[in-house]
Amino acid sequence: MSGKDYSYDIPDHPIEYIKVDPMTIKFDPRAQRNLNKIRAQAIAEKLVPTALGTPILSQREDGLYAVDGMHRVYACQLIQSGKVSVSEEVRKAVQTITCEVHSGLSMANEASLFIIKNKESSKVGPNDEFRIGVLAGHPLFVDTNTVLEKHQLKVGSSTANGVRGIKGILSIVMEHGPEILDLSLTIAEDAWGRTPDTWHAVTIGGIATVMSKHSDELNPSELAQKLKRQGDPTAFKAKIQTIATNNNTRADGTRGRLKAAHLAVAAAWNANRRVNRIPVPNIFE
Repeated sequence: MSGKDYSYDIPDHPIEYIKVDPMTIKFDPRAQRNLNKIRAQAIAEKLVPTALGTPILSQREDGLYAVDGMHRVYACQLIQSGKVSVSEEVRKAVQTITCEVHSGLSMANEASLFIIKNKESSKVGPNDEFRIGVLAGHPLFVDTNTVLEKHQLKVGSSTANGVRGIKGILSIVMEHGPEILDLSLTIAEDAWGRTPDTWHAVTIGGIATVMSKHSDELNPSELAQKLKRQGDPTAFKAKIQTIATNNNTRADGTRGRLKAAHLAVAAAWNANRRVNRIPVPNIFE
């Protein structure tokens, strides 16, 4: 298990609800998604002031920065600057807007706040969440990125050097720590080389679980050779899916696939082995 705190917890800090001139609000993409000006203009053209909601801001030393609601704020700026044609009533209504203002946050805290506010609504994709977390210096994302860069892997790419299941990779770091992720990626590459399915997050998760539970009993190089004998990474990925669905007779979920990956990796290690075997989990318990 990882001994490091990777939570999104934010320390207690002052929060107030105040009227703010949207023209004074600044943007910093390090703590959130990039500004889509076309999207903001579309919001401005159809803006209903009473449905504007409450943008979330961070009070920094050099001014107020949008943390959530950036496109709504920019829409108000477009209206105030006359770049979007709206009724006079709407223009007057957005001269000041009610905002939730947080003070005393670090950049990493701002990133956590943005991710927390957007997690339930799924407005932010996992790749954007990862980019924001790295740029803001959040430990979970920074530690994960350090390992991925060591292995010359890019998030979101479908190439032989790309990781697509970043949520699963982050879960590995949260549960087992960056060292286990590093070791698991090394084992996968030693087994299968650099292919898109080598970095399949569920497969890596299975390797990570086995190495985390049995690091004193397993030799990483030997495990890599055992996995190699199971076939290519695409075939191993299919094997995990078959186990997780019990030959397509039941639905699977992320947790079920991870248990299946744990079973598949453990079974690969135990194959043709009379001693130094490791437990194989019952995934349908």
